[in-house]
Amino acid sequence: MSFVDSEHKKSYVITYKELVFTFIVFSVILLVLYPKDLLKEQILSEKSNYDLSILYLNNLLKHDPENESLMLILAEQSLRSGKKDLSLRLLGLLLKSENVEHRNKATLLSYELNKEDYYYLQDEKQKAEQKKKLRELFLTIVTKQMYTVDKIDQWYNESIFLGQDRFMYFFLQKKLLLEPTNVELLENAYYLSIKLHRTQDSQKYIEMLSKYDPERKDKWVIDEYYMLINYKKYTQAEKLLLEHENDSPRWKNRLADFYLSQKEYAKASDVYIELSKESSTYSEKRSYFYKAVRALQSGNKLYESARLAKRYEAYYMNDPEVRKFLLKLYLATGSLDKASVLSKKILKREDD
Repeated sequence: MSFVDSEHKKSYVITYKELVFTFIVFSVILLVLYPKDLLKEQILSEKSNYDLSILYLNNLLKHDPENESLMLILAEQSLRSGKKDLSLRLLGLLLKSENVEHRNKATLLSYELNKEDYYYLQDEKQKAEQKKKLRELFLTIVTKQMYTVDKIDQWYNESIFLGQDRFMYFFLQKKLLLEPTNVELLENAYYLSIKLHRTQDSQKYIEMLSKYDPERKDKWVIDEYYMLINYKKYTQAEKLLLEHENDSPRWKNRLADFYLSQKEYAKASDVYIELSKESSTYSEKRSYFYKAVRALQSGNKLYESARLAKRYEAYYMNDPEVRKFLLKLYLATGSLDKASVLSKKILKREDD
């Protein structure tokens, strides 16, 4: 049988002071044995225990308080571990750094930190102030080109979030260099170019949309027409209409309406007559005939309107409504001889 002497049995519990002392000793040993760059690499590679990394970094900074590289690492690790106050203090110092690289990284981290804070705010006034701060940081980041090519999507989205149309357009153009046939990007660029009054760009993008978005080609051609009208590029608008006038009656109608708006009444009348001839129903033919005659009247071309009416008089002679229209037209234009001849024809029909 064996016996255990209870007087010789002892439990050891490490105290808080001993733990701190052990950590300090361990840190000193690390500083002595490890090159600083190697230690920094090990800390940077630590992804699971941010608190431990921060303790290491704090201790390193005590021995090298001017080391901005370490401050930058500590600021980022503090941000990742939720210690935002510490991160803010460090970033505040680094934003004043003379080292451009450190200052740029601090600016990017500051944006990230302030963006996180924005979503925690409830008061609308505070949110507006925070967004203003974010816009200032964003402006610095973009104008000083602190972003990298692989982050273009991120900063494009940030420009949308901040309502910065000019920079949204800037990043859209960069994205289009990588995806020149992307219809969604082209569409966004087109509407933004109109909003920003980039006339030449608008035309370029809508032509590309007509090419790369064939399913909606008609829409883009129509949009191009109205865009040209808005920009008062009437010669180009007419050219576009003439290119498409035979695509459908709608396009020919637009051409006639365009000529009316440009006070080219004879041309408008000619197009309406073409539409009348091409119409499949009598009611449409008559409607376009009326428009053709009235277009000339609008331009005070009274003689021409009466002459046109006379040319189609026989075709509409069986229509009482048109006969009244023609008679009033002849009298209004002073074509009394035409009115007299028509009146006799009408009386003879009634007698028959």
